[in-house]
Amino acid sequence: MNGEASGRYLAFELDGEEYAVEVERVEVVLESAPITRVPKAPAHLRGVINYRGSVIPVADLKTRFSAGRSTAELSSVIVLHIRYAGEDQVVGVLADSVREVIDLDPSRIERPPRLGNRLDDALIAGIGERGGRFIVVIDIDEAFKAEAERASTEPR
Repeated sequence: MNGEASGRYLAFELDGEEYAVEVERVEVVLESAPITRVPKAPAHLRGVINYRGSVIPVADLKTRFSAGRSTAELSSVIVLHIRYAGEDQVVGVLADSVREVIDLDPSRIERPPRLGNRLDDALIAGIGERGGRFIVVIDIDEAFKAEAERASTEPR
């Protein structure tokens, strides 16, 4: 995996599975934020929120891990800094619940197995293990890039 990782991650849950993002990328976790839907937005874009006077997009990563748009209401918005289209962006990602900040030894995070689809492989930075459970570490920059590529090929 990436040799630059600090080993500190924010763990969160989607559909009963545990995922993590680098804690350095996280600005804040919002427990409740009204989301405004955007007409004709791609499936992965749940809507937008007002965060500190700015409008930021909120993505639903469940659309990457299951078929179609998620139907459950998610409880937390993780506000992240990403690099998208050559620019620094602030975005939100929905989570069922946010667990805690965890330490994972970067040398013990393994590359994901080849899944056959480049877009699916791209969003997984690696797989770590903690307490006998696997944790999927998300490459958040690639996840948004992959979503944009996927949305550009979807029929409108």
